[in-house]
Amino acid sequence: MEKQNLVRYLAVVGLLGAILFALLWISAVIVDGNWILGEETLSELGGDRPGRLYFNTGVIAMGVMGLFFAFGLFLMFKKDLLGRIGTVVLIIGAFALIGVGVFPITTGVYHTFFSYAFFGLMLITLLLLTIPIWRESRLGPVGGLVTAGGLAVSLMFLFTTSIPLTEAVAVMCLLIWTVTISALILTLPLRKKNLLTRA
Repeated sequence: MEKQNLVRYLAVVGLLGAILFALLWISAVIVDGNWILGEETLSELGGDRPGRLYFNTGVIAMGVMGLFFAFGLFLMFKKDLLGRIGTVVLIIGAFALIGVGVFPITTGVYHTFFSYAFFGLMLITLLLLTIPIWRESRLGPVGGLVTAGGLAVSLMFLFTTSIPLTEAVAVMCLLIWTVTISALILTLPLRKKNLLTRA
C-alpha cells in the first residue's frame, strides 16, 4: 500500500474514533441522567454509575483508534523532526488514554496517573505540532490555526476555570482537532482539483 493511501486510511480511523467517542460520551450522559457538565469531571461517568460501560468503552476505543491516527501523522512528518517528536508524544498520549478507560476513577491513583498523563501529553502534543502542521502542505494554516487554537483555549480554561470544565473543554478541543486534521487529509485530492481548475 502506498504511504499516501495509508495516511488517508489512518485519517479515517481517527475521524471515526472521534465520532464514536462523542456518541458514547453523549450516551453515557443520557443513561447516567445526573452528570452535570462543568461540575463533574468526565471520569465520573466511568465510575460506579449507569453509563460507565458507554464512557469507558468510548475512552478505550478512542485511545486505540488514536494510535492509528497518530501513526498516520508520524508518516506525514517524514522530514520534519519536530513533527515526528510531536506525533511520538501523541502516541504515548493515546496509550495513556487507553489507561484512563482500563483504570476508571474507582481505581484511584492508577486512574489519576493516566488521566493527568493524558491531558499533559496532549497539551505538549498541540504545542509541538502547531508549526509542523502549519507548514505541512496537506494541512496548512487551517490545521495550524486549529492546533494553536485548541492549545490556547485549553490553557485559558485551565488557568481561569474549574478542573471539570477545563477537562470537558479540552476534550472538545481535541475532538475538533482530530476531526479537522482528518478532514484536511481526506479532502486533499478535492482541494488540489479545485486549485487546478481555478488555475
